[in-house]
Amino acid sequence: MMTRLFENREAKRSSRSAKTRAAQITEAVLLLLAAMCLGWYGYNWTASEAGQLWSNYSLDAKIAGETPSARGFVRHIVDGGADQQPEKPAASAEPETREEGTTATELPSWPSGVPTGEDIGRIEIPRLGISSIVRQGVDDGTLGRAVGHVPYTPLPGQTGNVGLAAHRDTYFRNLRGIREGDLIRLRTPKGTFEYTVESLRVVSPTTVEVLDPTPTPSLTLVTCYPFNYVGHAPKRFIVRATQKTTGVPGTRRS
Repeated sequence: MMTRLFENREAKRSSRSAKTRAAQITEAVLLLLAAMCLGWYGYNWTASEAGQLWSNYSLDAKIAGETPSARGFVRHIVDGGADQQPEKPAASAEPETREEGTTATELPSWPSGVPTGEDIGRIEIPRLGISSIVRQGVDDGTLGRAVGHVPYTPLPGQTGNVGLAAHRDTYFRNLRGIREGDLIRLRTPKGTFEYTVESLRVVSPTTVEVLDPTPTPSLTLVTCYPFNYVGHAPKRFIVRATQKTTGVPGTRRS
């Protein structure tokens, strides 16, 4: 009888010990997975921010007629991201006789094929505090680090409908507050182009005609909707704006 009692106690002790070890192993695995996820997120966030910093510096340098360099980038960071030279007054590139809403005959000369991931410029929506580099392409890699230019649409300043896309929880997070009449500015090495928001729409993902060509220079912003939706959002939020000026040379980041 006593022997059986001791055996039962030993079996229970062994069972508790096995459960404890299993719990410890599970805890260690979960902590490792959490550390890996945090590390991956940290890497992507750091790479994204560093890429935005370099691209912003490079764009401002090109607009100023300078050649981007590692030394200049370091100086740019030390100065807190400020312009290296005082900004020159922006002289309008449009003739005085040009009517409001029309475009000049001379269009910016972009390369025939811009490679995926190549910097195009910077989108700014001053009232919403949006300022992000725009790169060519709408693949996952590009949209993870910048606002993407839809490749089959015109480039800024060209005739037609310029298409830009970004995630609703990153670079277009504040787009939920956009209003008709808001100013959108695209700064590029080819000039600065300003647009006025004309309309806001919510459409299905299959409504691709929102990116169809337009007779006048326009800009269409695309992001997922609803903004607070968890998972793959079922709709698309569309912002349509009309170009109100032609390129303004020599303007830098404000």
